[in-house]
Amino acid sequence: MIRRVVSVLFCISFALKVSAQEQDSVRSITGVEITADRISSFSAGLKTEKIDSTLLSVLQGISIATLLSEQTPVFIRSAGPGGIATLIMRGTSSSQSAIFWNGINLGQLNLGMTDLSRISTFDFSDISLRSAGSGALTGSGVIGGSLHLSNKMKFSSPVRLSVSLTGSTAGQTAGALKISAGSARLAYTGSLSGDWNRNNFRYTAFSGDRERLEHALLKSTSTVHQAEYILNSKQRLTAAFWYQATDRQIPPSMTMANSDQQQWDQAIRSSLQWSYTGEKQSFIARSAFIDEKEHFQTKTALVDAFYHLNTYQADVEYKRYLGKYFALGSGATMHVIRADVASYQGIEYQPEASIWLALAFTAIKTGIKSALNLRQDFSKGYQVPFCPSVSAVIPVSKHLASSFSVSRNFRVPTMNDKYWIPGGNPNLKPESSWNVETRVDVKLHTGDIVNSKISLSFYNLFIDNMIQWVPGNSVLWSPQNVQKVWSRGAEISSHSDWKYAGFNGYFKFGYVYSPSTYKKADTDQSDIIDKQLIYSPLHKVQETFFISKGTYYTLFSFSLNGRRFVQSDNSAWLPAYTLFNFYAGTTLKANKINFRIQAAIRNVLNATYQSFLYYPEPGRSYSISLIISK
Repeated sequence: MIRRVVSVLFCISFALKVSAQEQDSVRSITGVEITADRISSFSAGLKTEKIDSTLLSVLQGISIATLLSEQTPVFIRSAGPGGIATLIMRGTSSSQSAIFWNGINLGQLNLGMTDLSRISTFDFSDISLRSAGSGALTGSGVIGGSLHLSNKMKFSSPVRLSVSLTGSTAGQTAGALKISAGSARLAYTGSLSGDWNRNNFRYTAFSGDRERLEHALLKSTSTVHQAEYILNSKQRLTAAFWYQATDRQIPPSMTMANSDQQQWDQAIRSSLQWSYTGEKQSFIARSAFIDEKEHFQTKTALVDAFYHLNTYQADVEYKRYLGKYFALGSGATMHVIRADVASYQGIEYQPEASIWLALAFTAIKTGIKSALNLRQDFSKGYQVPFCPSVSAVIPVSKHLASSFSVSRNFRVPTMNDKYWIPGGNPNLKPESSWNVETRVDVKLHTGDIVNSKISLSFYNLFIDNMIQWVPGNSVLWSPQNVQKVWSRGAEISSHSDWKYAGFNGYFKFGYVYSPSTYKKADTDQSDIIDKQLIYSPLHKVQETFFISKGTYYTLFSFSLNGRRFVQSDNSAWLPAYTLFNFYAGTTLKANKINFRIQAAIRNVLNATYQSFLYYPEPGRSYSISLIISK
């Protein structure tokens, strides 16, 4: 433990030292924008980390789960290759951090979470993390934070084509195609990616013998398309479509002799949006349809289960500028969920709606920005709490700014919690939280050679009515509102861009300290009070170093994940682990075509670790990629 604390302190000191250097530094890397209007207009003071385009270019084709695990301080809970990978932010559970695509919540309505192992970085140009509760902005399930995915459209742009091919010693073969083009009034971007991965790596079994993982084949396909048409100087029409299909063998855990579990998933997501932007007001109307299917089968346990979910959504947003300093926003959302799940013993419908009002203030001369959001959601069978939020960013000087936010947030129980037979509980209450955060952003140096900045955040959130499945009087397990959780902590991040003597690069550092403990539990669980939540590490460190010169580049990343308790009373845990990853490549040009060759070594030190108990992760692996672009 002492050694890990010393390592953390050394990393923090090193980050501060590099950030303060006045030599050898870079260009400023442009971030992405969140396209949902209410989010970009009424989120002043909320912490957002934007994945830069350079990093996405080097790591294109890997899963979003791998990207976030390697390059951000958040923790990804992964059930090994072929298993589900979910997002954990600020000590909360996987169902308390949401994933959004073009402003649409992707959380599976029966489970309340999204599998990030199925989503490829190749399909999106804009990826950003919001480490804050924002239920007043985006609705249910955003207690710890949220991930936002979108594509930026480019008008008056020539046809751009990119083809990617990757092979890995871990058993992976992947290919992808992306095309984009834009005229003065029409822009289009589309991608098609496929992955075939045997995942048949060797791992160390309990006996100490080296064994090969069996029954772990994963095949997946994804295609994303988006088109935007300018109707006139004030109106635009945007259509988007996303199809995913996955065929996976679920491998045995280390405690199982074998497995015959198989799962097939399919998701179709589509949206249509009309927007009007005038001098003093704007209006957005959007509709969306999501169709999700899953088929799980295991002959050994005589299980052959299907589910089919549909979501129909419509929402409107209106914004009006009130003079020079204020903007007023309002809107409403309505969606209906249809669930055909065998364990519900019949088709169930869950209608939900919301109304919201927001006020933003911007003082151009002083740089002060603030936002007030008020939201009320309505969900069949639940009394959803009223959710207000207030946030602001206040520049103190040219190089120093402070921010704060206070918000109430909530999560409606999943359909499994309510309708599952046996055990479902229709009398559950929504989970709710109060979140408080304060942050200081400092520009350490700005110049032609070095640009560096550092951010320090403190957060505190109380979650009430936490849902947990517990054994009842009839021995059947049933979800109950039996827990209260207190999550608090600190986050440090720094970013230094530099350029010198033809070299360009950057150094990025992040550290999260996130105690998250039970403050109230069921009477039979008194031993978990003041204990850390399971699979929520107390520490996470992440560092990335990138350097390039001419057509050559290299990227090195390091992450330290603290130990994770696997029992609620903290009597058992998975040990901490560190991962090193290395990427290097070069670009060759021939007749206006770029050929980029990239090699990677993942888990350089061949660490043996588990993210989820009894599910081994791969050791050292090598991969090579060819990216052809025009």
